[in-house]
Amino acid sequence: MGIPGGFGTTFIGGLVSIMLYGITILQGRFTRNDAAIMKLIATAVWTLDTLHSLFVCDVLYYYLVTNYGVPTSLDYSVWSLPASILANAFLVFVVQLFFTHKIYHLCRPNMKWLVTAPIILLVLVRFGFEIGVVILMFLSNDLNTVSSLTSSRRDTLWDSLHTV
Repeated sequence: MGIPGGFGTTFIGGLVSIMLYGITILQGRFTRNDAAIMKLIATAVWTLDTLHSLFVCDVLYYYLVTNYGVPTSLDYSVWSLPASILANAFLVFVVQLFFTHKIYHLCRPNMKWLVTAPIILLVLVRFGFEIGVVILMFLSNDLNTVSSLTSSRRDTLWDSLHTV
């Protein structure tokens, strides 16, 4: 019995994620001479990346090993799926705010907030949407319900943008 959907690509993505996690571990060696705040950010990124990698491994094991050949298991999310999205949301949030801070200090004094305010707004909006998806996934264990809610909202947004 084959595995339907995009689980082949999910498996490959999980493998690539673990390889990139290895690069993150190697980069941690080079933070010895950095300031305390940089060490704190590096530790936060490493911790969140570790959690994300563990959750991705659990998701892959659940769907591809434990429930192999059980097509009904694909309708429901395992707890580690929204947890991995949550860990990744916080990871991306920290990294994007770090780079926004760097952009702020690289800009000319009269352009600092003009450049970084829209970036901060977009980072916050993206983070809010990810938290919303995670809450939906934790509240409704049925992946079909979450998919229909997010796609219907996306379609509504798309339709409202076309009417403007």
